[in-house]
Amino acid sequence: MLNAFPLRALAIAALVCVFASAVPHNAAAEPEDRAERSDQAGRQVGATDWLRSLAEGGTSEGQMILFDQALQGSAEAQYNLASMHQNGGGVSRDMILAIHWYRRAAGQGHTAALAGLRYLASEGHSAAFHALGVLNRDGLGVPRDPVAARQAFRWAGESGHIPALFAIAEMVAAGLGGTHDTAAAERHYREVARHSSAALNFSAERVSATDRGTAEKLQFSRAAAQYWIGGLYLSGQGGILQNAGEAARWFKNAAEWGLAEAQYELGRLYAKGRGVTRDLPQALHWWEKAAAQGIEAAIIEVARAANNEK
Repeated sequence: MLNAFPLRALAIAALVCVFASAVPHNAAAEPEDRAERSDQAGRQVGATDWLRSLAEGGTSEGQMILFDQALQGSAEAQYNLASMHQNGGGVSRDMILAIHWYRRAAGQGHTAALAGLRYLASEGHSAAFHALGVLNRDGLGVPRDPVAARQAFRWAGESGHIPALFAIAEMVAAGLGGTHDTAAAERHYREVARHSSAALNFSAERVSATDRGTAEKLQFSRAAAQYWIGGLYLSGQGGILQNAGEAARWFKNAAEWGLAEAQYELGRLYAKGRGVTRDLPQALHWWEKAAAQGIEAAIIEVARAANNEK
């Protein structure tokens, strides 16, 4: 399987690099304006390079400032941080973080960051293929191309990359970038649940399909996949960066559909203020919904809240 990755990387690179021919929004600017912007960009790059040199030298202040600039949206800082994580320069060598920051920078049109993603994809990193898929699907930094996105997700999914498998299911269910196939989409959703639950050391059967009719099968499989991905974000497992806010978002999507297990977990996040603003009425709201479907832990929480009110 891995022997095919370099060839695939070249193919996807050809698909994504067409963005270079797109006309920039400021192409009609006056020469003086362009010169001024170029000078400003040059100063920004120079400052970021200086911070990078400090960070690579082990200076904690430089690392903190560079990280802060990356969080604030500086594409150059994001690119430098990604490169450092890729090569282990001054920070831990971490391909997941490298791909995360390359993707953020490439989404703003940073050409070197896009090249970094394509290189890592050619090296067989499935997360890099997933990142390229996201850029093409959403038109971030490159022209929107659902066909290229779907293929990139498929290549990432072949290595068991969980977010890519979910992205494939979404595109197949919607017929985006290729054929519409409900049965195939459901299989992909179930594959997400299987891989995710295994990464969390749980059985996929932890999520009950009781009383789910045939017409709801696809939506149930989708909600179950969202629930398991929420668990991955909450714990930082399965090659996913820990992010309680993202966990809450995934749980909420599944909870709103009616998945009891997701309703209970979302209630816990609201009760603890983890990834969301602490909100006990919201926690109780979701626990009551989960309790109504027989989730024992939710029943206990609802009873505890009732006792506290007495």
